[in-house]
Formats: sequence, structure tokens, C-alpha cells
Amino acid sequence: MQVVPLTGVLGAEVTGVDLADDLSDAQVAELRAAICAHQVVIVPGQRLDPDAQSRFTRRLGPPGPTNFVDPIPGHPDVILVLKTEDEADAFNFGGVWHSDWSFMPEPPSFTVLHAIDVPPYGGDTIWSSMVAAAALLDEDTRTALDGVTAVHTARDAYSPKMAAIHAGLKHMSVRTDESANEEHRHPLLVRHPETGREVLFFNSAYVRDLDGTDDPAPLLRRLHTISTDVRITVRHHWRNGDVAIWDNRSTQHLALNDYAGFRRQLHRTTVGGTAPVASA
Repeated sequence: MQVVPLTGVLGAEVTGVDLADDLSDAQVAELRAAICAHQVVIVPGQRLDPDAQSRFTRRLGPPGPTNFVDPIPGHPDVILVLKTEDEADAFNFGGVWHSDWSFMPEPPSFTVLHAIDVPPYGGDTIWSSMVAAAALLDEDTRTALDGVTAVHTARDAYSPKMAAIHAGLKHMSVRTDESANEEHRHPLLVRHPETGREVLFFNSAYVRDLDGTDDPAPLLRRLHTISTDVRITVRHHWRNGDVAIWDNRSTQHLALNDYAGFRRQLHRTTVGGTAPVASA
């Protein structure tokens, strides 16, 4: 297994491994360590059917739930991420800065995304490092975070008021319901359970309020600016067969919607996680 960094902050390409093989425990441990260290890894040239992707994902841990998106029939761990040539004006699934399902009591630890049929250009994914974001916090911002807790909710993504936006993706089974209005509170500065590094656990899609401050709007804007600074990002142009695996506990990401007239199909699985723990 070879691991080559993609930037000086996050991201690596991993070669010399076939994810469809029956990997040894040592190989899985080595790959997991690379994911945690680099936060996102790209494994090119893979051929995973839904069963194989599910089997590999389960080597990293128990499957995460597929909230609000119906899985592929017969494959309960796998969701289809698809926008077709005739859906030029449709909202792009994952098209805002977010960390997968951070609104859950125990958000996913890892996401595995496999490119099946991607455009010749456009449709890139960008990740930002929440470890680097924590390091960018100035003393005034850290002081402002004292006693403040993030309120995570899917209300502005999957509540019934958002049904019309998702209706544009005719080939995805995205459900909206009242459960999206539920709220879960997580610390803003957390300790990564495997690396021990401090992480800013924030994303503007699901952190819709802050407990512990009378005027959350300026601080929310400040945290979004810091956490999406171009200096702490890596951008990937997909090729058919690419597999991206990222650590949701230390990143957020965005899928770009700049491929009108092309088909973009990927398969996604997640690994269950644990409740974030405050760093101090």
C-alpha cells in the first residue's frame, strides 16, 4: 500500500490495494490509519458492486443509517447518489458545506463514496480539514466559544418544507419528514477519538443555532468562514472507479453542481460513529 499526500494539510492518494479483495486485518488497520491521518483518501481504479462496497465498508465498522434517503433495493447500506443529463436545473445532492448526518446523536465516523459514472469535467468534491480549522481559531473566537454548544438539525435540509428542492432529483429516493426538525447538541471543539487531535465540529448545513450566546448569527458566519478557508481544503476531480473515504469526525465537504447535461452516479456507504466528546 502506497500513500501519497495530495496537499500539505489534508488528503492522500492510496494505491496498491484492491478494496474488493478480502483484505487482511493488518491491511484494514493500515488503511484506517491513513484515513484518520490524512482525513480523506482517494483509492483509484476500483471495481465495487454494491455488495462488495458494503462488505468493505463493514470492515471499517458497523454500517451507519441511511436517514432520509432510501437505499438501493436489496442493499440496505448503500444509497444511490445520482443526477442525470436531463436534470440540469436540479439541486445537487450534497451541494452545500456539510458533514454527513452530523445532526444525529452519534454521527457517522467514515463515508465511502464510489464513482460509477461521472462527467468528463465538473462535479468535483471539495473537503476541508476541521483539524486545521481548529488551529486557525484566534483567541477572540476561542473566547467566544466558551460555554457555547452547537445545535445540529436537519430541518433546513430534509423537513417537509424542503420537499420541492429534492423533487428535482427524479432518480433518487429522498424523503422529507417531521423528524428532520429534531435537534441534537454537540460540542464545537471536540477531541478526535482515534488521533487525539482537536477538531472544530461545525458545518453550516446542520448547525443552525448556538446555545450559550444571545446573538449566534455573527459567530455562525465566522465559523463558516474559518472552516471553509481555501487554505485548508483539497479538491478532487472524479474518475470512474475512484473511491473516496473520508473521516466525518474531522472534515466537512461540498459537491460542486457544475456539470449540467452530464450524468453523475456514485454509491455511498457510511460507518457508524460515536457521540462527539469535548476537547476540554
